[in-house]
Amino acid sequence: MKTSILAVLGSVSLSVVSFPSFVWAEPANNEIEIIITAGRKAQTADENLAPVTIITRQEIEQTQASSIAEVLEQTPGLSLTSSGYMGKQTSVHLRGTNDNHVLVLIDGVKVGSATLGTTPLELFPLAQVERIEIVRGPRSSLYGSEAIGGVIQIFTRKGSGSKGIQPQASASYGSFNTAKASAGIGSGSGEGAWFNLNVATERTDGINAQDFYTTYLPDFSTAKVYESDKDGYKNNNFSLRAGNRFENGMRAEAGVMQAQGESDFDGQYQNENRFKQQVTHGKFSAPIGSSTTVTTQLGHSLDKQDSYKDSVFQERFQTKRSSATLQADMQLGAAGNVTTGLDQIKDTVSGTTDYAVTSRKNTGLFASYQLTVGDNKFDISARQDDNEQFGKKVTGGIALAHEFSEGLRATASYGTAFKAPTFNDLYYPFSGNADLKPENSKNLELGITGRLARGEWAIAAFQNKIDDLIQWRDTGAGIWKPMNVAAAKINGLELSAAQRLGDWQVSGNATFQQPEVASGEQAGDLLINRPKQIFNLDAERQLGRISVGAAIHAEGRRYNDTANLEALAGFGTLDLRAKYALNRDLAVSAKLANVLDKDYELRKGYNQPGVNGMLTLEYQPK
Repeated sequence: MKTSILAVLGSVSLSVVSFPSFVWAEPANNEIEIIITAGRKAQTADENLAPVTIITRQEIEQTQASSIAEVLEQTPGLSLTSSGYMGKQTSVHLRGTNDNHVLVLIDGVKVGSATLGTTPLELFPLAQVERIEIVRGPRSSLYGSEAIGGVIQIFTRKGSGSKGIQPQASASYGSFNTAKASAGIGSGSGEGAWFNLNVATERTDGINAQDFYTTYLPDFSTAKVYESDKDGYKNNNFSLRAGNRFENGMRAEAGVMQAQGESDFDGQYQNENRFKQQVTHGKFSAPIGSSTTVTTQLGHSLDKQDSYKDSVFQERFQTKRSSATLQADMQLGAAGNVTTGLDQIKDTVSGTTDYAVTSRKNTGLFASYQLTVGDNKFDISARQDDNEQFGKKVTGGIALAHEFSEGLRATASYGTAFKAPTFNDLYYPFSGNADLKPENSKNLELGITGRLARGEWAIAAFQNKIDDLIQWRDTGAGIWKPMNVAAAKINGLELSAAQRLGDWQVSGNATFQQPEVASGEQAGDLLINRPKQIFNLDAERQLGRISVGAAIHAEGRRYNDTANLEALAGFGTLDLRAKYALNRDLAVSAKLANVLDKDYELRKGYNQPGVNGMLTLEYQPK
């Protein structure tokens, strides 16, 4: 299927659903909370059946998080692996799946490396983030490859409000000689033009990320090299986003986000990474009649990584992605709606490695149908991807929901998803395997949600079976190749609740999961770097001009190897925070992280910071 994006209006997806998660922060200006990512269109929480966590700019500032990773780790079912402090390699495991089983979008544009198949979230600056939506569970019927564990979409800063042009600025300083500064200006209104420009910088001396690394000697023996130096990081970034809401209902917007800098680490062949991350998009939507809206979007992303050893260039890996989407949303009476669409994306890789194939194109047709009949809701979705490398792949899902009473809802869903092989898997010199098939998953989920007097709660149980997992195997004579030889099974239970208790707003979640190997000699062993238990608790209280808060994050034991012989101990951290409003527009805040000075690892052999603090002065006219 060699279809042009402008030739066919195919079908769209609404997700394979389960039940909603929640966000306890009130929407700005008392607006109804709108969810975009779960159904590829604007939906209210009542209309959406997917398990979604929403993180607003208000919450980011309230919790005084310092990175996207720190924001994400409060999400139910999500764990991280990390190679150190700021700017060091960080991977996301959503519901026990692999780090390359999570699709990451920025303003609707797919980002990340087509060679590794992962996204360097540690390099994307939190200063440019307006909102994050995390959808848990399979979403290939909306988005295609990668969405086995879920989708993370980051929205960049956007003008809002109705007070004309508004500036904002902040400056922070803290432990390890960490300094941050940002400044922006934006405007917004209910109708008409809006814009937002934000520039920021952050840098740190960092910590000693790794006590030692292993080096290979000429006689093929190994030795440990100890380096006690600090591994620093710096990032200069900006975002510009602007648009217009026309009186006839048409909307147009465009935006760009760029982050550029360097990160130090320890290693025999490289010890410095110089990077550039860039995302651009343009979007236009127009109503056709009274019941249909057509939207088109063009996007481009760049992931450029240059490695150095003591300032001497070693190698480069670069991914460019060009994408286009055409989508139609149609209301069918009062109870039903259909979304149809077509995606095209082209990946191009370049650098110092000579791949046999350097580009490939994927075309996806998707469709979804939503229907409400009395107290019942139905979601059906399907998608066909046609990839130049592995051909056609069909995924889909179905979900049912029943409202027992106001605020009490039960859901059941089933969905399939897949992950396409990466360029490294397929074409890496002397080891790639061009005969690889996509990894495939089947997910079953049951859930129930309810409301409390001043809050809400949710319970979900899921089982995800993943086949044709790609693993590198020795094919003889020391030649390693990736092969579809593994399988995994992940059973899990997620519990979430949020409630106002007196003057305190409290939210928490707990995840119990069994992410295990399902084939071969290691069948029954836990997957690498996946904990069985995850726990989060957050509390916030406003006392006049002062707000105080605390956050607890805890995880159970995890293993560094498939045989489950190298264990990383479980851990728990406590963060404390406070904020004081000097006046209406100016505030000072302070955060003390890892107050108990817990010594722990998120990846074997890599250090995490002990007790550390950050002081911030922010100016934001009300």
